Amino acid sequence: MDKTVYVANAGQTYIPFQDNIKVKTLPYKKLDPPQPAIPAPELNPMAQEKKWKLGNWSEHFLPGVNSDMMDWFWANMEKGYFLWAPGSHKRFNWVREPWKYGFLHSAHMISESVGENNPVFGGNGIQINRLPLSYFPFKKALSHVIVEGVFNDLGEFVDMTVHMWDDCEGGCRHLTAAVASTTTHEPPHFVKEMLAEDPDHMPVAPSETDHEEYEAARWPAFLPKLYDLWKDHPDPTQNVECHLEVKETGDYTWEYTHENGPVTLA
Repeated sequence: MDKTVYVANAGQTYIPFQDNIKVKTLPYKKLDPPQPAIPAPELNPMAQEKKWKLGNWSEHFLPGVNSDMMDWFWANMEKGYFLWAPGSHKRFNWVREPWKYGFLHSAHMISESVGENNPVFGGNGIQINRLPLSYFPFKKALSHVIVEGVFNDLGEFVDMTVHMWDDCEGGCRHLTAAVASTTTHEPPHFVKEMLAEDPDHMPVAPSETDHEEYEAARWPAFLPKLYDLWKDHPDPTQNVECHLEVKETGDYTWEYTHENGPVTLA
């Protein structure tokens, strides 16, 4: 079976999800910034040489959330994706599962809306690929990092989202930032798909809305409870262990302290 074909889990997602737009999001309160504040991200020489551009970025204090929870979340997203932005997140499926392929070779497919009655962003799906730290675009990192990116049909890097976090008193500090290439020759497949259906449609990216603030505010609401429910589950293919600590290895170069490879069954 084509792994990019979406199959709803136990009927929990309305299909076709592109029509499922008359759903309200939950009220939320924007999170406070961390104290002390996280320095503004600066592109490193590699990113500047490749002519990448820094887009939106934001920082948050996540009360009651720790780094173990955040690390676990990214390898177990199927358990919480619809809780992460209720009413907004429309589809999720693994294209390459972390337990089977290892974290850095994993990828997932998503689509989401950016408000009630607005078109679903992502068409039939956006493939989000986990990227190695050779793609990390900044001069400084917090103690835990994930870099996720999108490529076009030519294999060119289009854009990425970077999340960084570390523990602090009462929770953790978190920063997210968008970085895009300025040298690609065509948009990613999902954009071409949307424009083929409606050439006049100008999709509104979640980064142009309050979507990332909604997602950040939701982590303290659901992640500690969800993590606690799963933390002692004994099957590593269903409850994937993940450690996203990083260490600096040179000038603006980083590596993970753990391999996070495929699960080996005894």
